[in-house]
Amino acid sequence: MEESPQKREGLHTRPTRGDPHKDLKDQLAQFFLSLIQAFLRTGYYTPDHPEAQKARVGLYEAFQGLLDDKDELTFLVRDAPEGSSILIEGVLPEPQDLNGLMFQGMAEMYTPRFAKFLERKDLVSLTLKKKMAEEEFTRFVEVMGEPAFVDTREKDNKERFALTLKSQGIANISYIFNEEILATKRMMPWRARLAISRLKKDFKMVPLFYNLDAEGLKAVRCEIIREVARPIQDAGVIYPLLMNSDLAESEEIKEPEIEKEMVASLPNGLLLGVSKKFLKEASGNGKTLYSLEKWQRLAREFARALKSRQILGREAVLEAFFKTKLIPLEELPEAAQRKIKVELFLQKFLRDSEAFLRKLDAMHDGETYAKAARYLRAMIPELLRRDRYEAVLKIISRIDRHAKDNDDRAPYARQVLEKIKAGKIPIALKGKFLASNSEMCQAIVPIFDLLGEAAVPHLLDILKQTQDPWILKSAFETLTRIDPSTVDSVLQELKGKERATGFGVRIIRVLGALDYGESTHPFAETLKACLRHENPRLREEALLAYYNVAGDDGEALYLEMLQDPDIGVQKRAIQCLGRIRSQEGLKKFLRVLQRGDDLDSDQKKQLEAPLFKALGYYGNIPWTETGTLEDFLLETLDRELNPGPLKFLKKKSSPLSEQALNAIFDSLGKVGTDKSRALLKKVEKQQGNIWMKKAADTLRRIDSPEEDWGVTDPSLSGRFPSRV
Repeated sequence: MEESPQKREGLHTRPTRGDPHKDLKDQLAQFFLSLIQAFLRTGYYTPDHPEAQKARVGLYEAFQGLLDDKDELTFLVRDAPEGSSILIEGVLPEPQDLNGLMFQGMAEMYTPRFAKFLERKDLVSLTLKKKMAEEEFTRFVEVMGEPAFVDTREKDNKERFALTLKSQGIANISYIFNEEILATKRMMPWRARLAISRLKKDFKMVPLFYNLDAEGLKAVRCEIIREVARPIQDAGVIYPLLMNSDLAESEEIKEPEIEKEMVASLPNGLLLGVSKKFLKEASGNGKTLYSLEKWQRLAREFARALKSRQILGREAVLEAFFKTKLIPLEELPEAAQRKIKVELFLQKFLRDSEAFLRKLDAMHDGETYAKAARYLRAMIPELLRRDRYEAVLKIISRIDRHAKDNDDRAPYARQVLEKIKAGKIPIALKGKFLASNSEMCQAIVPIFDLLGEAAVPHLLDILKQTQDPWILKSAFETLTRIDPSTVDSVLQELKGKERATGFGVRIIRVLGALDYGESTHPFAETLKACLRHENPRLREEALLAYYNVAGDDGEALYLEMLQDPDIGVQKRAIQCLGRIRSQEGLKKFLRVLQRGDDLDSDQKKQLEAPLFKALGYYGNIPWTETGTLEDFLLETLDRELNPGPLKFLKKKSSPLSEQALNAIFDSLGKVGTDKSRALLKKVEKQQGNIWMKKAADTLRRIDSPEEDWGVTDPSLSGRFPSRV
């Protein structure tokens, strides 16, 4: 369905409640009614008749009050298939449809009368300027209502009308007759066509009203350009107005002058919008419609205006002007020029970085070297953005080497190096490090090493911000190499209760992941101290980390931690003892599983699963004179899953949890032999038994013990590369 003209043009209609412009719209509607009544009554009576005078009372004051901080009010006639409409422009941000400003009855009465009034005069545009004095305004109303000018469709009547306006000194209006519309065959919006026609007409009228020298007349014409452009807030209208400015030129004012003044008059937002529209057309099919000279001339005007103002987004437009070869590099702001020069420099560097750096090595003149080194420094942020860390490392390494030389360029190299360390480059590296994968981290680490102490605060930030174990480990190791004293201060934070479940836990994991080979681990004592921390989660993490560091040598400590009041720590100690196949630990495990070993039922329930699971690490070793661990696991599993027909006569014991039974199956998968097959096959064939699938999986693991069936303990591995 076709949209109405009001919706198509974005026109506003009768103000509704909540409309921020309601009062102004009401004021505009009232002024229009008074003005049309004054036009019509003046036509009925002589100017000095009381009725004519009454119609003009307060009209000028209403006109001035309506415009307030505006410059002019324009009535526009637009023909459409559904009939002519009257638009009012200049008072509100958007053109207003006259029908929409008034209540329906008033609109139906006065809009057609005003349309007929303008039609008989052959007017399509009528503009009233605020600078009109009261006497001039009164004479204007009288002339508009003069019976002799009711109909000015004929050429001689138009000429008499113009001469009358001149003789009456009515200069602060602008009007366009229908026959003065320009270039009806050129493709442009209706509003742009009216504006270009007004420019042409008003330029022609200047000598009739102004007795000025050439410079004075030029100033008036420039003011006309600003007046025509000012009410138009649509880039889609301003753009074709500029591109068709040749239609308005004359001997007195040429096309380039019109363009220059109009571009300079645009407000910031509109200037940016028209610039983007211009750029889009210049980069597309529209470029063939106008001469290259026209495109380049307008591009320079846009660039000049954008350069002189601080407009968000201007840099991208200006750079695009340069890249599309519409303006030379010199037309850009200095910052944009530097950016593009750096980009060109970067492209040259990336083509052959080694050759480029060799040239830098050969520069011994301080000033020459400084200029080249500064360009290299300026390239680093872009190289980081592109993840070209090797290139960044080469640049900083080379400048660092030159800074240590004893020649004329050394002071300049040191200055550039200090700016690299103190500027935004370390911050950018930190951002990249936090967002990188392990491979990227390893590429960035040598750069941090080279930056030395300048990297320390950023590495500390990384430790506190990241949750990624690889990033954390890389940052900690780098910090350890650069400044061990800072590491000591970090470790002191482990004592703070408030950091125990966050930062402290992450640091403990790092300590346990650091590999010092056969050397004594420098943080082993720190980890042991953390085992006395008040927070159980931190103790649990510290025990895991200490296991990764000490391995079998920590057996006594693992046994001691079995007495920790926290169940989580006890579970971790059980895992550590099982991993090292501690015989003392095994005795304790079996004692608990067989007799409870003075544990309350709830504690035993929580420990059963990790205890059964730990047995899987020992292999199928004897546990009594007559049996092995496999026998013990099978006996326990058979008792739980096959209690027998007289189970109600047997001594009641607390059944094992699902987690504990699952752990038994896992351990049988590690230590089981052919002896386990009978029971496992029996369980596998019991329809409805929830352990059917688990029994089948365990049988497959017994058959293929060398395969990894995904039953390793994730709590003791996977966070970092470690000894487990």
